[in-house]
Amino acid sequence: MTLQEIEKAHKQANDCIDHAEVNDAFILIARLASELGRGDLNDELERLRMSYTFMLKYLEQGVMDPQRDEILSGIRQSLYTINDQCYIGLMEPTSPEVFYARRRELGSTSLVSIVEDYRAATRELQLVQSAHEGQNGENRAILSRLHEVESHETKLFNRVWSTFPISTDDANTLKLCISGDILAVHTRCLIVAALMLGLMKFYDENKLLILLEAYSLSDEPEVQLRALTCAMLVLLAHRKRTASSKAIQTRLAAMMDTADFDSDVWGIQLQLARSRNTENVKQRVRNDLIPNIMKMRPDIIDKLKDKESQVIDLSDIEANPEWQDWLDQSGITRKIEEFNAMQVEGSDVFIATFAHLKTFPFFKTLSNWFLPFYPAHSAVLENLGAGKLALADVVKHAPYLCNSDKFSFCLSLGALPDSQRSMMSAQLEEQNAALNEARQAELPDERRRRMSIITAFVQDLYRFFKLFSRRREFIAVMDDPGLDMTDCLPLAQVTRDAHVLELLGALYFKNAFYNDAIKCFTRLEGMDDATDDHIYQKIGFAYQNAGNTDKAITYYKRYELLHEDDAWNMRHIAACYRAQGKLDEALDYYRRAEALLPDNVSLTLTIGHVLLEQNRTNEARQQYFKADLMDGAKHRAWRPIAWCSFLLSDYDRAIDYYDRITREDKPSPQDLLNRGHVLLCQGNTQEAIETYRKALQGMDGNAAKFRTAFKGDAMELRLHGVSAVDQALIPDAVCGQTKQ
Repeated sequence: MTLQEIEKAHKQANDCIDHAEVNDAFILIARLASELGRGDLNDELERLRMSYTFMLKYLEQGVMDPQRDEILSGIRQSLYTINDQCYIGLMEPTSPEVFYARRRELGSTSLVSIVEDYRAATRELQLVQSAHEGQNGENRAILSRLHEVESHETKLFNRVWSTFPISTDDANTLKLCISGDILAVHTRCLIVAALMLGLMKFYDENKLLILLEAYSLSDEPEVQLRALTCAMLVLLAHRKRTASSKAIQTRLAAMMDTADFDSDVWGIQLQLARSRNTENVKQRVRNDLIPNIMKMRPDIIDKLKDKESQVIDLSDIEANPEWQDWLDQSGITRKIEEFNAMQVEGSDVFIATFAHLKTFPFFKTLSNWFLPFYPAHSAVLENLGAGKLALADVVKHAPYLCNSDKFSFCLSLGALPDSQRSMMSAQLEEQNAALNEARQAELPDERRRRMSIITAFVQDLYRFFKLFSRRREFIAVMDDPGLDMTDCLPLAQVTRDAHVLELLGALYFKNAFYNDAIKCFTRLEGMDDATDDHIYQKIGFAYQNAGNTDKAITYYKRYELLHEDDAWNMRHIAACYRAQGKLDEALDYYRRAEALLPDNVSLTLTIGHVLLEQNRTNEARQQYFKADLMDGAKHRAWRPIAWCSFLLSDYDRAIDYYDRITREDKPSPQDLLNRGHVLLCQGNTQEAIETYRKALQGMDGNAAKFRTAFKGDAMELRLHGVSAVDQALIPDAVCGQTKQ
């Protein structure tokens, strides 16, 4: 069989098991098992077939069997496993995927032997370190031993990741490794990540149970929270198979009695939801924040440079209030505050900065993407040196850098001169202190620490699944549709808590994931905890922004039944009716809102717009006159007054208002185009063409754009006496030899 044929047969068998088409699954899997030629799998498959045959006979004879569901579930789970074993066995010899390459590389090397080799190498490293105290980053013997330890860590990661299915002995070994202290904390974290990667490739209930138990058995928050995050992702990715598992349900029920469990699940849930907006954040930082700051850079340098020494000392900014005022006025302060606010709320603001720093050889090793940052790693020591470990410690405590980015930062510093490293160390230390101070009021210390671990690990995961060079060989875990933990039935009791649904709904809405916001808010609507009537407005608002105005009106009117004098609600109902073209209904609601807000300029103008859409031009102009007399109207009513006056053939008034716009405001190309129309209808063709040419200039000389805009008003011009012939000639007169 070719790789494609193996892939197809494996998928078809899984689909049959999914849909309880067990006989068909037996046929497909038997074909794969025969191709593989493993007698143990053929024997197991035959045993399952006999069990299934007897179950069918008992069913046919009308025998009542209270364990039938459980037996069928067991047969299906075993078929999944055998199908995966056959698939792995057939793919392993020739597949280029890294998963199978690691299986070929490790061969029959046992998990226990790797753990023993790792521990022996660790003891040797400790002995060498004791003999050469204080030379961690400079002594070649130490670095050699360190590389050996890290090599065993990588091998351990690969063995756990690529083992399927895990044996009882290996499962017990891993539980001991994760819960005890025989391995370093960062090594235990690697095991957790390896279990998750393996589960994403091939589901193994025993591996998932190890992850869940790691949360309860480990006393290290880093291990606990990584294990829980990984377990939640696996539960969601394999929701069909985990939802009915009694072993999983029993383990989760026991975990729910743990003190931090609910808040940890909520923290992970919210951070996964935030990760869905990472690409938007990345674009915003790359295309808005950074370019705007960089545009100001020459001015900043000139302002901050000492005239005598020509040296820039950024520390003098705080001491010089005039410079700080200049920074405020230039907009730099606002941009920095905006950036800091995004950091504090958990947005992944640094991915745009560090994405290009994932090409170091360090990141060719898959396991390194999941390492917690620690200064004693060889990559840090070799790039910074033992004498610069103070900088590594500063990097370690940077509150908004994930582990992967901390390694990138240290790797990128390797080529810098000592003077620049020292300067960066001082600046980073100062920033860390300021950011940590800003976070003090957010959460208690322990809760804040746990949230920091969750945030950093989710960002590490995002980088791996989006940036790793061979990421296409892995399930796209971090893609948008796959991260709604409210769909994870085994955890629904926790993930559908009213408080977290409220937070999630607001988060989804803010980031324009309207359908997800609707799902959260509608679930909240049916809960006893949701006593706030504004839930109807929130659902209506989400539906409105999702484009479903019928549903939006339904929910806005539910709120209206409880609060009939809410002007905000009336305006949004009106906007929905207007979007549907039901202008009479829209106008009715706008009028009701106007009665409550008689001095609202925006509302008064909107009513004018609706009247204009109904071709009630004179009434619309009266509405605009009314708005123009209100406080705060500024020039907002001038354009619609001018246009209405044109439509009503009140050319002198129209010209008067377009001239006001020219004198006291900044006329747009559309304003100039409209002014030209008025002049043309007055018979002042020469001045009209001159005005049209100014409009063309405002369109950057784009003749095609001008022609399109001019033709868009053809009907109005015809109604005001401008012939079709003149309309055809004028664009050529205006554009002349301008290139199309």
